[in-house]
Amino acid sequence: MVIECKRKIVSYVIVGKYKMPQVEKPTGFFGRILARGMAWGHRGFYKNTAKVLDLQPDDKYLEIGFGSGLFIKKYASHVSRIAGLDYSEDMVKLASSINEHLVKSGKAEFKQGNVSNLPWNDNEFSVVVGIETFFFWSETETSLKEVFRVLEPEGRLVLEMAYNKDDGRDHTKQIEKYNLKLYSGEEMETLLKESGFSDISIDYYKSLWIPFKGYIVPKGMIVKAKKSKQ
Repeated sequence: MVIECKRKIVSYVIVGKYKMPQVEKPTGFFGRILARGMAWGHRGFYKNTAKVLDLQPDDKYLEIGFGSGLFIKKYASHVSRIAGLDYSEDMVKLASSINEHLVKSGKAEFKQGNVSNLPWNDNEFSVVVGIETFFFWSETETSLKEVFRVLEPEGRLVLEMAYNKDDGRDHTKQIEKYNLKLYSGEEMETLLKESGFSDISIDYYKSLWIPFKGYIVPKGMIVKAKKSKQ
């Protein structure tokens, strides 16, 4: 059972006995508003991620934590196949509605689930992306191995994180409030190598996060890696 706890626009949901921030699992009316607001505020994050992705018409694309699905609508609608996984069933409905023409055509599918247990076969995708979601992933090592499994040989993984250990900011409040787990570039490289990835690169960008207080992102992180030929 999910119970909404109204606390401004960034509220919490209760899942069983656990309290979960709306930013981690947007749920209900406020969750839908929050997802659209975050997509608008994340425009700079999206633009920088899209440049790194460089999606091509023959790409088979999987997004982990797609939220509203607006990144897919703007930057990924031209690829050959689209799939998405999100922890929130309400986000599955929202993204399916926003990308209705892609879903109806059979080109796109959106599913509810956890990245630690992906509902797809081995070697299905040429690219997997997570935008502002990796710091919410549970069972990190297992999840990365699952991503590695569904990627085809030479497939690429791209992870974007505005908050990270390399940006020189104190994120103690955000970590406590939103249950974040932040990483440095060095830690990301180690995690990815241990999961089988190669050709790992860590890039940084500067952007403005608009939604609530106009937060300057001094050193957003974009991680890119490949699954080597087997």
